[in-house]
Amino acid sequence: MAVGFPAIAQLRQETQPEIRAMGARLDREEARGCDTSCLRQVLRELRWRLEYTADAVGVRSTLDRLRALAALPSLPSAAGEGKAGNYGACTEIWFLKLDASVDHMLAPDFDDRGEPPRLLDRINHPVRLKTYLDSLLVSRLAEDGIDRRKELNFATADLVRLILWRRPSNYPWDPQLETVIRRFVAEWQDPITGFFGATYLIDRRALRTVDLSLTFHMARYLEGRIGYWPQLIDTLIRIRDDRYPNGWLDEIGMTSHNNYDVATLFQLGWPQMRPDQRRRAEQELGRLVDWCLATAIGPDGKIVARAIGESLPEGYYFTIAFLDTVGYFDPAKRFWTDRSFPAAPALRARLERHVSALHQGDPMARMAFERLRRSALS
Repeated sequence: MAVGFPAIAQLRQETQPEIRAMGARLDREEARGCDTSCLRQVLRELRWRLEYTADAVGVRSTLDRLRALAALPSLPSAAGEGKAGNYGACTEIWFLKLDASVDHMLAPDFDDRGEPPRLLDRINHPVRLKTYLDSLLVSRLAEDGIDRRKELNFATADLVRLILWRRPSNYPWDPQLETVIRRFVAEWQDPITGFFGATYLIDRRALRTVDLSLTFHMARYLEGRIGYWPQLIDTLIRIRDDRYPNGWLDEIGMTSHNNYDVATLFQLGWPQMRPDQRRRAEQELGRLVDWCLATAIGPDGKIVARAIGESLPEGYYFTIAFLDTVGYFDPAKRFWTDRSFPAAPALRARLERHVSALHQGDPMARMAFERLRRSALS
């Protein structure tokens, strides 16, 4: 986007100090247990517009909305169910509304909260679903100034879960949707790399990417029932030092979020991995665990390193999810090693204290606490 749209690149540079200041303010509020859902939604929309669109007018409008909400005497909330059964009341972008709502919809008590969510009606027909998903696969930046990769990531991750898991159970899903989305996923995977990715049409040529997050979501939410695992693992190892989303590293380096994705792919692919792939995975997972314990988590159990733009509850969730996936708390989950972690119970207790202080209406805080609770029972 920066190369093709220098005005947006300049606008992004100009807004970074304000965005960082807002993120720091929300971090402080979240550490005090406050609900920051509304401002986080607007901030996420702003980042999406800056990073994935050439819409300068939309950027400025969203920035004005963020400033107006931030100036209110008390923090607004988007956590209460909004119109059409969604929890994305502070954004007007459909896929961002969906992503803000999905973890609420997957919660066991969602069906007790009222009417079925009308937010899903937009894609609740096999033709509409296929048309929508197909429209996200290829970005034509020169034509419309929109990089569809973020929407492709969020929408597929959310819709695969909701449709295949039949959630919410009080929503009247069209029974033909499962066939549509399974076919879409099967045709989308690249047999050469084993990865899922976005495609960009540049000078009449299609450039297909390998995308860590897209691949993690499809593999995890289909419980590993995808193809081409040997090719996928080879690609995963090859992109170790590349920049996210086409590699493991964010602009700041390692993050627990990306490390969680990597660990999950190694875990799901382990039964089909060659001996040399398993040896390499053992080395890499050991390195990621050591980084997490030494860098991502402070001595008191606070999360001190996380991905840029990530909320504090998300930071705790992804760190805990990574440790849970590699079996740090539970020896039965250590698919990759016989290494012992005697400090695990004490660290779990410290993490639990911090997670308990977060706003419990945040789905990420609830899921982080649930992961810790389950690990304590194992």
